[in-house]
Amino acid sequence: MTPTRGRSLLLLLGIWGLGACAREAPVAVVQAGMRNLRCPSGEGVLWLNRETPKVREYVVTCDFRYTRVHCSDRGCRAARPKPPCTKVGCFEEDPVTLEWKLRPRPSWAAR
Repeated sequence: MTPTRGRSLLLLLGIWGLGACAREAPVAVVQAGMRNLRCPSGEGVLWLNRETPKVREYVVTCDFRYTRVHCSDRGCRAARPKPPCTKVGCFEEDPVTLEWKLRPRPSWAAR
């Protein structure tokens, strides 16, 4: 095999591998995103936004709108939006589960 032919074969395998990765996106991600966006299922575009040891976060877009979808071993669901701050405290995102946790205000701030 010549070096040029070997590089061409390697390039073809790489392109095929990228296509295979794109097809592996769970159908559940698209379904969860389309339910939230109310778009026909064929019109959504999705990509992996970030990944933690427990959760994969996908972004699904359609008609200039987007939603985030969290997938874990329990399945896929639309991500919850950030809750507003209250008198009790503000919420912060857990970096592993991507869930919003209440961070209580310090006692000196309550006065």
